[in-house]
Parts: sequence; C-alpha cells; structure tokens
Amino acid sequence: MQELPIGSVAEILSTAHILAALVLIAFAWFLLKVLHLFAQWSARRFSRYRMQIIGLFPVARLLVWIFTVYLIVADVFQPPANSLLAILASVGLAVGLAAQDVIRNVISGVLILFEKPFRVGDMVKIGEHYGEVVSIGLRSVQLHTFDDSVVTIANATVTSQAVSNSNSGALDEMVVTSFTVPASLDVDTVKQLASEAAACSPYVYLKKPVTVLVEDIFNRSFLTRFTVKAYVLDVRHERLFASDIQERIKKALLDRGLLTSELVLAALTADDR
Repeated sequence: MQELPIGSVAEILSTAHILAALVLIAFAWFLLKVLHLFAQWSARRFSRYRMQIIGLFPVARLLVWIFTVYLIVADVFQPPANSLLAILASVGLAVGLAAQDVIRNVISGVLILFEKPFRVGDMVKIGEHYGEVVSIGLRSVQLHTFDDSVVTIANATVTSQAVSNSNSGALDEMVVTSFTVPASLDVDTVKQLASEAAACSPYVYLKKPVTVLVEDIFNRSFLTRFTVKAYVLDVRHERLFASDIQERIKKALLDRGLLTSELVLAALTADDR
C-alpha cells in the first residue's frame, strides 16, 4: 500500500486545516445548543406536541455531527482517495480493537434513533429502571425516575433486553392504580366511587375511557381488589394522578361511612405501576 510523502501529510495536517476543522466543530456544537434551546422552548410553547418536538432533537444531533465530519474530511483536509481508504482502514482497526464496547454502544444508539422503540419524553421501563427518557445519545440512554434520579444505561444493554414503553410518543398515558376493601362492601357502590374519583381528577384525560376491574382476594380475610385504569393528560403527572385517585376514593369511602377506622389498615393498598 502506497504511503503518503511526509510533505503531503504535513500539507493535509497544516495549521490552517486544523483550525478550520476546529471552527467547524465549534460551530456544530453551537448550532446544537441553539437547536436544543429552541426545541425546549417549542416544547413548552406547544405543550400538546411536546413529545414530537423533543423526539426530533436526537436525530438532528446525529445528522449535524455526520455532516460536520463529512465537511472536515471532504472540504478541509481533502486527502487523496487511496490514502483516505488506508487511513480509514488503519483507524477502524485500531479503534475496533481498543473500543469494542464503545462501538457496540454507538451502533446500538444509531439503531435506537432510527427504529424508535422509544423517544425522548416517553415513559419506559428498562430492566429494573422506570422513568422518563430525557436523553438518547450515541453511547447511552438517560432516564429520569420518580425518585428524581437520572439513570444512565448503555445503548448495547438497552437493545439486548425487553423495553416496556408506556406511551409510545403520545402525551397521554394509561395509569393503573389498585386498592382493596373488605369483601362485605357493595361492589357496585365502590366501583362507582372509584370511577367518579378518576373522572373528577384534574389530571384525567377524559377523551379515553375510565375502567374499573374487580377481583376477589384473600389476605388474612376476604377482600375485594378494585383496579382503576384511566389516562393521564401528561405522562409527567402519572404519579400525581395515581395519588389523587387514591385520595379521592379514600375520602369518599370515609365520608359515606363505608370504611371505618378499624378497616383502614386493611384497605386502600396501592398497587401503582
């Protein structure tokens, strides 16, 4: 394989070329910052389309960096074609041996961006972690959990296991919350109270149905479990919605004398998703 003369290498890697490459990288970084701020502003301004707006940014970031690398190689350094192939082969071999995990994560990140099993803003469960997707990078995915923690998961780990997506790009999401009461209570009455509690919540999305399921269980005594399924207006209010339903049901049962203080410990056992 023909090697480049020392003079040609020095010309390609001249100070002017390196400075031009750095300027392009700085411009790409600045452009991405502006796009990110614009996406955040647009998401707040048009809240009903928040999921679609913030979901476009990861793809835009990837395209900007690909185009930047292309400009640096093709328009700034402009190496001869045969030398470019030799350089790419050598660099590819060295990087492949030294950073196999990084390359695996990058490839997985590209697959995530284009296959879209989830988007930024979706509520997903990956392994034992559940939360809102706040970032999809080329190396990892970040989740914001309800414990106010940010969990970083390698892309290769994400693509190698099952991922549960609660809303798949939609702003609304089904919330499931359960409670138990003594089996002696009238099922129809409690079911109606549970349905009204969900329908009256300020977080409910009434364009989709509210469903109440009933199940008999035994835990030291005979109980009836009621499971309320309803949709929340915004995925970020999932826990607030579940808590509000529980509070309204408990208050309604106590106000109507259907649940005495002696039975409170056996009732209203939350089983939120």
